[in-house]
Amino acid sequence: MRATQSGPLAKTPASFSSTGWLYLLTGFGAVAQLSIGWPVLAAVHEAHVLAAMVASMLLAAALPVAVHRPRLGILLGAVGALLSSLTVDPLSGPWPWPVTSLIWYVFLVLLLAATAGWRMGAAAWLAGTMVSVLGITLVAPDHADGAFGNVIVVASLTAAALSIGSAVRQLTSSRRQLVQERQLTAEEETKRRELQQRNRIAQELHDVVAHSLSVISVQATTAPYRLPGMDEPTRDEFDSIAGSSRRALTEMRGLLAVLRGDDAAETAPQPTIADIPALVANARASGARVDLEIDPELLPQGGVAGPVDAEATTGDPTTVLGGPSAAGDWSAVVPPATGLTAYRTVQEAVSNALRHAPGAAIRVQVSVGDLIGVRVVNGPATRTLAVPAPGAGLGLKGLTERVSALGGTVTAGPTPDGGFTVKARLPL
Repeated sequence: MRATQSGPLAKTPASFSSTGWLYLLTGFGAVAQLSIGWPVLAAVHEAHVLAAMVASMLLAAALPVAVHRPRLGILLGAVGALLSSLTVDPLSGPWPWPVTSLIWYVFLVLLLAATAGWRMGAAAWLAGTMVSVLGITLVAPDHADGAFGNVIVVASLTAAALSIGSAVRQLTSSRRQLVQERQLTAEEETKRRELQQRNRIAQELHDVVAHSLSVISVQATTAPYRLPGMDEPTRDEFDSIAGSSRRALTEMRGLLAVLRGDDAAETAPQPTIADIPALVANARASGARVDLEIDPELLPQGGVAGPVDAEATTGDPTTVLGGPSAAGDWSAVVPPATGLTAYRTVQEAVSNALRHAPGAAIRVQVSVGDLIGVRVVNGPATRTLAVPAPGAGLGLKGLTERVSALGGTVTAGPTPDGGFTVKARLPL
């Protein structure tokens, strides 16, 4: 049952489960049994009013109780049926099972067999048979010949209810299993299609991007041998290009393994905030002007480790903000996902600046407090590329999705002087 409400006070539609429907139906049955069985036992079968009321209440309560407590439902039904057989007049009509008691006990057996299984239904059937024998023995053994016909009718009807209820339960179980199997099949089909799509993408990346990177690596590596007389700065530049292309190929191979769903994919450590100085150093090797300011707590052992300090002493524009503070070594407690996202933020922002603002000064700031703050600012381009740098804006979109997945925020936009700023705030 669903109920909807429109307007400003509209609520989410409510629905009943199968158990809720059972409680509703058995509740109606209990009300009917009490309102019909009580007067029939008292007026037609000449039972005492109080005894008729108690017997009808027990039989009425047996149905809803059996939905959740099958054994208690059997007990209530058997006691109610026994009480009705002991209090009615054997000569007033069908005995030891008056019609009202018979009908509701059949419903009880049917309910138990359909919801709790054939064993509970058989237990209810056996309890009804024992009630019949006990009622005849205690009340009127002289009327046993006529009573046994009533008992046979009751046993037959409850046996039929037991069979029907068991069949319904088996059918329901089979349909449920079929639905689950169909869901599993649909999920597997979806996974198979996704894997096929990922394999297609991986193949395209391998055929296009990886091939181009391999050509770049080979050309940069062999340039000193193919072009004799190359001076040392040019040789170093080609070595840097070769190293960058080799690293890109390594990351591409890992990406292709992940896309193909390869269980044997490499599990090399992912970059962290501590790798940002090396990332900036690689950008500087390409000739870019990149300044780095980073809190010492975000570096191993509070920024005391050698590489950054060594760069600072040689005039490299890397600044470790302040010194080791009471905050301790944040590099040990920053979640890996947060550290990777901070690294990718700097990587994407610096890459965009190199691509779209050639010759511009770039400033990278990484700080820690209640959150990890990353800010990358570049000035306007100082020279124009002969061929415009390609780009579809997917990098910043992917970065936004990555940061949002961690519960952080990222903003990006132009600056008044024609530059560009990327800011990210990442939760710890």
